[in-house]
Amino acid sequence: MPPAPSRARLRARALGVVVPLALVALPALAVRRVSDPSPWLHLKVGAFLADGGRFTLPDPWAPLASHVYVPTQWLPSVVTAELYPHLGAPLLAWERATGIGALALALLLWAHTLARPWVAAAATAVAVFAAWPSLTERPQLAGFVLLVPVLAAWWRTAQDHRPRWWLVPLTWLAACVHGIWATGGAIGGLVALCVILSGGVGRRVALRLVGLLAACAAAAAITPVGPRLLLTPFAVSGQGRQFVQEWMPSSVRSPHVLAALGLLAVAWLCWVAVGRRMPGWQVMLVVVGCALALSMERTVAVAAFVAVPLAATGLEAALRAREGAPRDAVPRHERLLGRTAAVWVGAALVGLLAAAPVAAARADTPAGVPSALAPRLAALPQGTRVLVDGDTSGWLMFTAPQLRPVYDLRVESYTAHQVEDFIHAMSADPGWDAYVRDHGVTVALVPKDSPVRAALVEQDRWSEVGRDHGHVLLQAPR
Repeated sequence: MPPAPSRARLRARALGVVVPLALVALPALAVRRVSDPSPWLHLKVGAFLADGGRFTLPDPWAPLASHVYVPTQWLPSVVTAELYPHLGAPLLAWERATGIGALALALLLWAHTLARPWVAAAATAVAVFAAWPSLTERPQLAGFVLLVPVLAAWWRTAQDHRPRWWLVPLTWLAACVHGIWATGGAIGGLVALCVILSGGVGRRVALRLVGLLAACAAAAAITPVGPRLLLTPFAVSGQGRQFVQEWMPSSVRSPHVLAALGLLAVAWLCWVAVGRRMPGWQVMLVVVGCALALSMERTVAVAAFVAVPLAATGLEAALRAREGAPRDAVPRHERLLGRTAAVWVGAALVGLLAAAPVAAARADTPAGVPSALAPRLAALPQGTRVLVDGDTSGWLMFTAPQLRPVYDLRVESYTAHQVEDFIHAMSADPGWDAYVRDHGVTVALVPKDSPVRAALVEQDRWSEVGRDHGHVLLQAPR
């Protein structure tokens, strides 16, 4: 059995190979056919905004929308819409793979500033697993990537009490990408509040921290969306939480939720094991992480990101206590730390480049959408009102822009009563026929096994004019 120093060297060499290889392979392994329903909506939004369009009431796409749609994810939507005509569906697949690789790299680099490489790699791997259901072909993934440096900056600020003013332009950018920027700002505000209330900072530092938070909020308010962006996250979740699965409370039976909670538990138990009390602001982060993991499915990923530094520092403290080393920060040779980070960044870049041909080969056609029906839909008259399930509505609006769905996946654009009426109609509940008739629906694109398809065909004698990928295209009798 080799002595401890030899085992440590062998482990370091193994990690020096395994971690870069994982960063190279991860983007290629993450490539899949586009299967999320949201990218098509964002492509349409991006093209609409790039052409100078503006969202008002009446809505430019859906005749029954009751609220003005706020394009909170306009920047990635516009960029992708400009590139999509040249690169097609593989672009969306590659963007997802790129986002996953960049997210893993960001978490890994952050954790490595707090703990030894294998601890950083383990915490990152668990966090990526916990976040996996949310890592889809949507701008939200880019928002996650930008969220990590925001959280890391507030972590450092909690330690040294120095405001990092570069968070202001970063917040502006994040606010143009996705509404998750507000979660980062809220966590930063809680960290600043804990630091101020701890009494360990003077009045001048407290004012600087408050000023930084105010400047970040002001930066978000001067994006092209304007000041209304500050309230959009609350309006969106408030209007649609009862209808959208990812906005509903998460389940502790989910392995992804358990992974996020497990990281938080490891952090807490490690501090207990070394006989030390966690700093107050870290206790607050544990509480916030638990709340995020359990409040709704879409925030499980954020809980995992919050848990990464907590678990990494806790494990590092426990390991150093076991080794009899000083309990404070791990001494590192800056050249070694920089060299390791450079290798990881280089490996991640290679992985992103390698994912491009994989995406072109494996993701040239989207999944779950009735692509074969596109010519028939494009031939329908301008302004035709269509009954379409929510998940397919984004693809319909992108593929056949002349059509007018009576409901679409922008749930925040409708009242709760409108959403309930649509759900009842799709379920063929009593009154479904009045819904179809009163809203002037003459075409339906619905799942072949949906109750409303059977009702339209058997009761109202609608005719089937095509089917593909589990969807049926129906037309009203003339």
